[in-house]
Amino acid sequence: MATPPLEELKTGDRVRVQGGRNFEKFHGGMEGTIVENNPDSRNLLVQFDDGSNAGTEPMTVAYRHLEFAPGRGGYRAGHVPAAPSQPSVQAPKEPQGPLLDGHGAFTTRQLVMLSGLQSAAAQELNGKFGRLRKFDQTAERWEVDVRCGLGIKRLKEENLEPPPKPEVEPGLLVAEMKERGNKAFTGQAFEEAVAYYGAALDLLEADEGEKPPEAEDAKYVAVLCSNRAQVFITLCREINGEEKAISKEARSCAMRANMDSARAIELDPTFGKAYYRRGCAVLGMAPSASRAKEAIHCLEVALSGRASGGQDGIVLPNAMRHEVANLLDYAKRRLDACVEAAIPDVEQCRENCRQQ
Repeated sequence: MATPPLEELKTGDRVRVQGGRNFEKFHGGMEGTIVENNPDSRNLLVQFDDGSNAGTEPMTVAYRHLEFAPGRGGYRAGHVPAAPSQPSVQAPKEPQGPLLDGHGAFTTRQLVMLSGLQSAAAQELNGKFGRLRKFDQTAERWEVDVRCGLGIKRLKEENLEPPPKPEVEPGLLVAEMKERGNKAFTGQAFEEAVAYYGAALDLLEADEGEKPPEAEDAKYVAVLCSNRAQVFITLCREINGEEKAISKEARSCAMRANMDSARAIELDPTFGKAYYRRGCAVLGMAPSASRAKEAIHCLEVALSGRASGGQDGIVLPNAMRHEVANLLDYAKRRLDACVEAAIPDVEQCRENCRQQ
C-alpha cells in the first residue's frame, strides 16, 4: 500500500517524527495524532503521545520533520526508528566525522538533484531534489535532506548534480500557468512553481502588447503574487533549516516573499493570507525590533479577519487562525528578545567603568 503524502492526511491520522530530528520539545521516534493539517504552510498541528517533552498542548511541526505512522504504539522514549533498508543510500548509517560545510563543488544548503542510484530500493530517489547539510569526510558522503518527506539520505558526490533550470512551456494561458504553479508547489517542485507564477505575472503586468483579461482583476493578480510569496517563504525555511544564522540565500527568498506579499496587499487590502505571508517573510529576515513590530502588525491585521470578512473587510480562512495566532506569539517573543538585547546591563556598565 502506497504511503499517502502528508498533504493528504486528515485530522485523527497518526504521524511520527523522522529519525535524526532532535529538538528541545520533540525528537526522532515520537508519535502523535494530527489535530490540524496546514498544507498551505506545509506543517501539521500534532498532539504528541509523550507530554514529558512536548507538553500537553498540540505543537506545530513542519512536514519535513514528520512521516506517516498508521500504527499506534511504535514509540519508545528516545527511540529513533530504523529507516527502510536501502543499503546503497543509507550506509554507513551514522556520521563518522569530521563534518564539513563544503567539499569539492558542493556546499551546505545547496540544492541538488539525486541521480545514478542503482539499487532497486534507491532508484525511486533518482530525479528527486534535496538540500545538502553536512559532508562526512571519513565516510565521503553528504547528508541530503530530500524533499517530499523522504528524510535524510547519505550519498556520495557521484550521485549528486546541480538541478536543471525550470522551463515554462510556451503558449500557455495565464490560468494554465497558475494551475501548473499550484501543482508544482504541491509536489514540492518549488523552483518550477516560481517559474510558472513568474511567467503568469509577467504577462499580466507587461507594459506593452495586449494584456490577458485577468489583468483587469486585481484580486486575481494578488493571489498570484501571494502564491509566489508562499513559495519563497517555503524555500527560505527549507534553506535555513534549523540553523540560527540566516544565510544570504534564505534572506534573499524572505525579501522576495516580502515584496510579493506587499504587492498582493496593495492590490487587495482585504487579503488576509497576504498579511500573514508578509509577517512570515519579515520574520525570515535578520532579527530586529523594527521587523518584529512590522510582523506583529501584519499578523494582527490577518487575525482580525474572518472567512466571511472581519474588521475592515479582511478575509482569512478559519483553518488558518490557529497558525496565525502561533506566529503572532512568536513575533512578540522575538520583539521582546530584541528589546532586551538593546537594554544595557547596569551592573555590567558599572563594572566596565571600574576597570577603566
